[in-house]
Amino acid sequence: MSTRRQLALGLALLGMGGGLACGGSGSTGPTAGTATVSLVTPNADDGAVLLTLTGPNFANVVSASASYHAYVRTVSPGEVRVILVGDLAAGVVLTTSVDDVSKIGQYGGTVAEAASRSDVVRSSTTGYGVTFAKQ
Repeated sequence: MSTRRQLALGLALLGMGGGLACGGSGSTGPTAGTATVSLVTPNADDGAVLLTLTGPNFANVVSASASYHAYVRTVSPGEVRVILVGDLAAGVVLTTSVDDVSKIGQYGGTVAEAASRSDVVRSSTTGYGVTFAKQ
């Protein structure tokens, strides 16, 4: 085998070995992305809700609609509280950036309080809920 062929073969093997060491093209790691936060409600006239959201990490929690106003307070990297005001309806109400969309099942939330559009506080939050989904 000539020196030139040995060098070419050596470089090819080195390249393949380097690719395998780095995980190659089949490597999977965290994939940052956007998650949607949906409100589940038994009522058709919600005007405000207080949500507690929990999960591995939150960033950029914002209203999903210009007709909703979101007041967001980060309690810790894994807990956010949101007061959402507007003519609320069941469905997507917020979006948030997450570190890994494959871990969407680790996110959750509760509705701590709710009020009607006429400012009457609901006596119960039974039937309310919060769900997360990949966008």
